Amino acid sequence: MKKATPEYTPVDLSRWARKEHFEVFQSFAQCTFNQTVLLDITALLKHVKQAGWKFYPTIIFLLSKVVNNHAEFRMAIKNNELVIWNEIHPSYTIFHNETETFSSLWSHYEGNIHHFQKTYSEDTAQYGDNLSYWPKGESPENVFFISAIPWVSFTSFNTNVANMQNFFSPMFTLGKYYKQDEKILLPLAVLVHHSVCDGFHVARLINELQEMCDDIVRLSEAHKF
Repeated sequence: MKKATPEYTPVDLSRWARKEHFEVFQSFAQCTFNQTVLLDITALLKHVKQAGWKFYPTIIFLLSKVVNNHAEFRMAIKNNELVIWNEIHPSYTIFHNETETFSSLWSHYEGNIHHFQKTYSEDTAQYGDNLSYWPKGESPENVFFISAIPWVSFTSFNTNVANMQNFFSPMFTLGKYYKQDEKILLPLAVLVHHSVCDGFHVARLINELQEMCDDIVRLSEAHKF
């Protein structure tokens, strides 16, 4: 069965405030940039345990929510045109102990955390033991990427992307969380393309993600998820 084409909105470059910046970072100053932060997940982890959720799909959901809130993280080149996907879905890694390899699995995001927990559970139950790179089939165009390295913490993490000119999907890497004083901290690395976003946009994403982690109980009870 042929995959449905994801819906998108073309960017009117003549009206886009970042037109000049886009052209600069698409030409002689091509670059991505990485930022690594420590996310305070103390309240989040407590709620996850109380709710009987799993941590990995919960943080995947929160990343999906904050990424979908902002157009700069949903951009792509489609038919030689800059577009904004109406929505994007998480593509995440699943590790296989027996082969010490991983698979890339994606799940549909539609804005409800309970639905996503169910979707994640169904996808991992069906495809989690499949050792191929894309056990569910190659991911759709409108995805962003999450990988986890739960065996080690880090203070810096750098991902190098070859042929990066039109690779605009953000990439997130999670490290091993740990306790420091009374907080539980999660290393989180973010990779973005400078053509479509700047440090301001990454900072806003991280701050909003932290706010959701801190306020998870109220947001969940108010059905904001």
